[in-house]
Amino acid sequence: MTRKAVIGGIGHTEFGRFPERTAFDLEVEAARRAVEDAGLRPDEVDGLITDPGPAQGILDGITPHYLALGQYLGIDPAYAGSDILGGASSAAIVQRAVLAVEAGLCSVCLCVYGDSALSSPGSFGYGRGDDAAFGLFGAVGLHALAARRHMHRWGTTSGQLAEVAIAARAHAMRTPHAQKRQPLTLKQYQAADSIVEPLNRHDCCLVSDGAAAVLVVSSDRAADLRHMPTRILGHGQASSLSTWSSPGHFDTLPAARCGPEAFARAGVSTADVDVAMLYDCFTIVVLMQLEDYGFCERGEAGAFVAEGRIGPGGSFPVNPSGGLLAEGYGGGMMHIIEAVRQLRGIAGERQLDAPEIALVTGHGLGMNTHSTLILAA
Repeated sequence: MTRKAVIGGIGHTEFGRFPERTAFDLEVEAARRAVEDAGLRPDEVDGLITDPGPAQGILDGITPHYLALGQYLGIDPAYAGSDILGGASSAAIVQRAVLAVEAGLCSVCLCVYGDSALSSPGSFGYGRGDDAAFGLFGAVGLHALAARRHMHRWGTTSGQLAEVAIAARAHAMRTPHAQKRQPLTLKQYQAADSIVEPLNRHDCCLVSDGAAAVLVVSSDRAADLRHMPTRILGHGQASSLSTWSSPGHFDTLPAARCGPEAFARAGVSTADVDVAMLYDCFTIVVLMQLEDYGFCERGEAGAFVAEGRIGPGGSFPVNPSGGLLAEGYGGGMMHIIEAVRQLRGIAGERQLDAPEIALVTGHGLGMNTHSTLILAA
């Protein structure tokens, strides 16, 4: 990495149910806010990379998403494209923007996630190939298998999964735009309806309409930016495409491979991380990432999150905005935006004490893809 690329702007819409608005409408709003936040003009954008989300990317994926969004934005970029890596896409398109900027293909690259998943029936309930014949629909079934496997191998308990969900709600109480700002107790968690055992509805992320955008710019444009740029120290990506045929598919994530590479490129270690924005589509994924990234030993994540350790005031804050479990489903782009806010020192009531290094992760599809970003103030 030449480190010629930085994050110069961020923007997002509200998240919730907005049946009167199209996904493109939401994406245009988020994109314009990111450009405005950077202090740049729309006609200066010469790169566009998009994460279409589940409804647009899978159900309505015939027309290339970047082409349609570019028409709505009224731009003709030198570099454009879309990535569909599930929840790993948002971090992955920022990585792609970094590569494009460093290669000189563009200098102001707009990275946009958006979708109207909550207003689009079936966005997350589609069949998983031939396995749908046996009742496997959506992502929750796969992750339930991973959770059961973790419980079997390491003695992980539902109470330890609850720690993740409870911490997310506690963080979201400090986030004005979060969808779920009500506190969650262990009793409430345990009383919730099961979705796919052992996961109940509090173990599962929200489904939302909304959009978010990040502007990646060449570092030589830093003087033009409205805010201090956020440095991109390192990134990594890995895939496990064998799924069922791999005997260890439900034991580790591709994070175990790309995480160390990202830290090596950044020149930092897990001990340097001040805030972790871990992709939290399901509570079990947070536990698995804590282990795969090396914050604790294999099988110890349940104990690691005990007693509010990852919640507000804990020794290792995870997702201080509330994440996918409580802030809203932003495809992973909101994780990047929260990291930028924390590093800028503008996160309001939830602001951590002068963080310098942030880890941002993305996790997607059938536990097949993973992406990592390491950011710095």
